[in-house]
Amino acid sequence: MSIDMTRMRNKGFILPIALILMAFATTILVAAGIMMQRTSDRLNNYSLLSNLRVTTSNLVEGATMVLASKWRTEEFDSQWNGYEEFVGFVSSRGGYEGDLWSEALNTLNPTGWWILNGDSEFDEILNDDAFAEYESKGAAINSTGGKYSIVSWAEKDGVKRYSYGYAATESLSGKAALIFGETDRVFYEVTTYIPNKGGPNATETIQGFGDLINGAATVVGTVTVSATDINLEQVFQFGLEANNILPEYDSYNYTKTASDADLVFMSLLEEHEAWLDSLTRTATVTFPNSVLPITQSNYLIPVIPNDSSGNDFTISFPTVNEISPNASGYFDLSYKIDNTSHTIRIPEADHQVNIILYGDLKIGEKTSDALKLSSVNGKYSITVVGGDIQLNTHLVYGDFHEELDEATQQGGVVMNRPIMTWSKVKEILDDFASRTDDDYLSLTTIGGDMIVTYLVGNNGKATHGVRALSGDFAAFPSDGSGGGFFFPDLGDVLVNKNTGHKAGQLFTFGSITARNFGTADQLNDIDNFFVSSPQSTLVGGTDIKRLVLLGLRAW
Repeated sequence: MSIDMTRMRNKGFILPIALILMAFATTILVAAGIMMQRTSDRLNNYSLLSNLRVTTSNLVEGATMVLASKWRTEEFDSQWNGYEEFVGFVSSRGGYEGDLWSEALNTLNPTGWWILNGDSEFDEILNDDAFAEYESKGAAINSTGGKYSIVSWAEKDGVKRYSYGYAATESLSGKAALIFGETDRVFYEVTTYIPNKGGPNATETIQGFGDLINGAATVVGTVTVSATDINLEQVFQFGLEANNILPEYDSYNYTKTASDADLVFMSLLEEHEAWLDSLTRTATVTFPNSVLPITQSNYLIPVIPNDSSGNDFTISFPTVNEISPNASGYFDLSYKIDNTSHTIRIPEADHQVNIILYGDLKIGEKTSDALKLSSVNGKYSITVVGGDIQLNTHLVYGDFHEELDEATQQGGVVMNRPIMTWSKVKEILDDFASRTDDDYLSLTTIGGDMIVTYLVGNNGKATHGVRALSGDFAAFPSDGSGGGFFFPDLGDVLVNKNTGHKAGQLFTFGSITARNFGTADQLNDIDNFFVSSPQSTLVGGTDIKRLVLLGLRAW
């Protein structure tokens, strides 16, 4: 998250912003009057008031930095005992301006305060030597209607003054590429070499471990990097927000957060569940007597099995050689009862098709689809409740297949070799980031894990360490279960004879949200982790939000 002074023109912003601008003009006039005649006492008083204004303004900025790391998770459910005193102080100054401030402040939720005194991050600011001379100091933040009023105070020699800041969140064009609670991934900067046998046409080739996250990245816990001299901007190209980075080093360029991972993912889950609740549920699809209901925009199709076997649901998308990039898309949803598979076809619509499933879900069959390029044509959001999602195939957007085919140079039917030409990797990630086409897939599990497989079948005979996934993938913990994104069969991938290691690659064209991403052993077998998220608001999904400080007034 970042803090800046960007102004937004939203309803409800006019009065506080106008008052802040009025205060600026008034300050200029007062300053001109003061310059005309001053006594020694007035100079001293002016110096004290000036110092108090600077101090309270600095406290507002410090409070905003704390808010920037916690606005998603803080509850804002307290009363502030100093509220009446603050309103009385502000309304008694400036005549008509004071009346307007009183009117604006009286619209705040009286039980929507967060008192920062006592917060460890803010107390660290208060304990700075710069504020040591002040007898009383602190800050409180009010949340009303998604907007934030930040009030700070400081007192010295019996004189108390306040500052007020106005902040809100704004949407950025683009989506987060990663939101992790914890991960054992060690991130490396990509290194390359020129093959000796390549001749004059030899190109930069990826050498060993290296990652590129082409979108905003948040790791609520610790990020581990390969060395202190790593150039983080070459790995996290749209910035990194994290609790801390190891190995320890003072000059890493990242945004520090003090958020709690469990609270962050609870908040994200609540957002997703609120979205599900906002949809209109259709008649329930049950197996084996499955009939697809007619849907409209913002409809949700519930799917449940009509037995207690606990079998997996299976979704099969057509392969890229079975459907053209511009053809109307579909997928087949199957469920097996008494060794008989029952299938319903779900076609693309002129709106996003939303489905909620109760049970485990497999995307593709591990024994037959591991190397295939399954084509996602259309817009689909699929939520699984109380079950895992197992990804057993490559997932490719139909409107992005040609770009991927050009990079893989494998004839467009299978993908079983890593992309080692560095220019090709950068090109395909950049192409996807600027993509504005509308094929879209969202896969979310609540209370389950996201399982990514690499092997063909169960004994790993024709194994390959490459997987490409298109979509937004999220695993939310619920009731103490799930929330992981795991690669359980990577340990059985055969060593690449040319490189002497497994040369595993994970391409994600979209985003990954997971409380826990991989284990150390699993992630050690992925040489290259490449993610690219669309940086256009024209593509489906949840956009990035950041906190901005819109204005500040000191008294």
